[in-house]
Amino acid sequence: MIAAGHFQDISKVEKEIQIFQEEMKNIPATGTTTDDRSHSQHQSADLSIGFIGFSALSTPNGWKDYEYILKHHRPKAVQFFAPSIIRQPNDGLSNVQLAHEYNTQFIAQVGSISEAKEAIRHKVDAIICQGSEAGGHGLRRELGSSTMALASQVSKMTSIPVLAAGGIVNGKHLASALCVCDGASMGTRFWASKESTGNPKLQQELIKDNSCDDVVRTTMFDQIQNELSSIMWPHPYHSVGALRNQTSLEWEGKTAQELQNAIDKTELLDEYKSAQKASDPRVVCILSGEGVGEIDHIEGAYDVTLRIEKEAIDSINRLQTLCN
Repeated sequence: MIAAGHFQDISKVEKEIQIFQEEMKNIPATGTTTDDRSHSQHQSADLSIGFIGFSALSTPNGWKDYEYILKHHRPKAVQFFAPSIIRQPNDGLSNVQLAHEYNTQFIAQVGSISEAKEAIRHKVDAIICQGSEAGGHGLRRELGSSTMALASQVSKMTSIPVLAAGGIVNGKHLASALCVCDGASMGTRFWASKESTGNPKLQQELIKDNSCDDVVRTTMFDQIQNELSSIMWPHPYHSVGALRNQTSLEWEGKTAQELQNAIDKTELLDEYKSAQKASDPRVVCILSGEGVGEIDHIEGAYDVTLRIEKEAIDSINRLQTLCN
């Protein structure tokens, strides 16, 4: 999946699409016909693009660029998060409806039952249930739910595919997810891959001697980073799953007002900016889910995928042996 993210520069997304198409030229597509490909010379049956809802479609130009991508590149699927469902202010057309107009499937990433219900009402094609164990941005812990509980309940609400996300990094975890829903979506495991475009210095922190105890879901990093960024993460998505470090330990248990006072009255922001430039893992936010303790090396995404598949099959076969 290509990460359009905040989608502030369509040219960057188109460059990523071009790279993707070049890589896919020699890989035969599955489940498609010549007629399927005839919609557009740019169409790829395997192209998926992910968007951050609150910023990607915050302006008329954002909606215009979104439709341009759908019309000219015909992605197989788009994924939206934070929030997953958005309506145009003028005519009420949703991002789901617009995707379906171009025969693009729509994946909604949700963090609560209420968000899942809204996604189902809008007739999305699949749902990713992001639990509070996940790394990166998501619902604040008091507003969200754990991965397996959320995925299990949502799967009972709908017949569309439901995937679990949060704390899942290996085949045993995937096998567990398959007990309650249709599959899994993994972030931290592929952040720790050779193909990842993340900061390599921070990436190395993922394979140190970590455990699930070393991950915290907190609003503290966003409170600092929102002061430094032109795009501010809004309530209720202004929390991240991240590795604990000196910054989190210093501010854990203190109030948002105490942190704001430090931001306003001390050199905290300047120090944080300097740490960002130096990629100092002791200070800056390192996104990570709670499964990080079972990641011990950086490897290729293909190898990761094959091993996870084998581990899941082995786990399921072992369960069958126990049942017999």
